Amino acid sequence: MPDDPAVQRRKPSQDRARETRERILDSAAQLFAEHGMAEISTNRIAAHAHISIGSLYRYFDDKAAIIDVLRTRLLTDLEERFTEAVLGSIGLPLRESVGSSLRVIMHAVADRRDLVRALAADATVAGIGFGGLERRLLLLTRAYLLQQLGPRPDAELDTRAFVMVNAGLAASLRMALQPPPGLDPDRIIEETATMLGDWLTAAT
Repeated sequence: MPDDPAVQRRKPSQDRARETRERILDSAAQLFAEHGMAEISTNRIAAHAHISIGSLYRYFDDKAAIIDVLRTRLLTDLEERFTEAVLGSIGLPLRESVGSSLRVIMHAVADRRDLVRALAADATVAGIGFGGLERRLLLLTRAYLLQQLGPRPDAELDTRAFVMVNAGLAASLRMALQPPPGLDPDRIIEETATMLGDWLTAAT
């Protein structure tokens, strides 16, 4: 039975719409990373994407809507990479396991350093919505600790998860966004992982 002609017509249109939306987002991400958000207007994003401003407004109400999508994508990607690293490191020695997770966050942020800086003026955990990422990482880290340490009082698991996420995430973000001159970011992450790993080993 031949395909429905209406469906055949609709699919290319949908594909073009997705391509246009992605082009808008890619253009905005590039411009924000290169010039900062304050300097970039929707008109400039449309011109960079080679579309009319009217076409841009078919997909996004304003610049804030574009920023929201870019922020959500960034945080989702960081969470997915962290989750993969944690799951893949279960069974490894604690130092190696923690170090693997921290390096994933550091390199994922470093790959998008300019965009992250543009999306958050201060690039802290609270800025850019990293607070939402922190909450999700806390849940994942708590589950990881339960797997590694065995049943513990809720207060202990919550406290240890909080310390690990805040110390580890802070170090990863700092090394990704603004590493101190003369210091090797990977060495800093390794030392942080050693500190947290030894601390957890003492609890087993």
